[in-house]
Amino acid sequence: MTIRLRGHHFLCLLTYKGLGYTPAFVENMTAVAMRINAGAKVILHAGPDDICGALTPADRAACNHDCAKPETAALDEMAEKATAAVLGHGLDEAFALDAEKVAQLRAAFLTGESRAACGLCRWRAVCDEIAQSGYAHTLLKGAHAA
Repeated sequence: MTIRLRGHHFLCLLTYKGLGYTPAFVENMTAVAMRINAGAKVILHAGPDDICGALTPADRAACNHDCAKPETAALDEMAEKATAAVLGHGLDEAFALDAEKVAQLRAAFLTGESRAACGLCRWRAVCDEIAQSGYAHTLLKGAHAA
């Protein structure tokens, strides 16, 4: 089954290593990363996605980043444009995220090419550190990666 990801969640997966707002959020984000690694296709999707869909009211309160806020949509639009420029995929086009594409996206993330949407994110410093470490211990490997 195809995984729908809004732009900022797609970027978050590049540095995701099991940290998150609540245990339920972490469990769902980890499951999404593992499904991608197992070969599930991804669609960049405007609006609530498979991460948002699993959020409980407690998760929403903890992240204060409600999926329906206009500022969240603005972050997504910036992230989607940057991601599409790197990958050559537009919104609602399903694609496999293999190890080569993950590496390509992470290179763009490290240089800042795809990080305009990260400007006001409270996780930015954490992601900076993870990117600078060469993405050590991140969970997203890409389809068919060892």
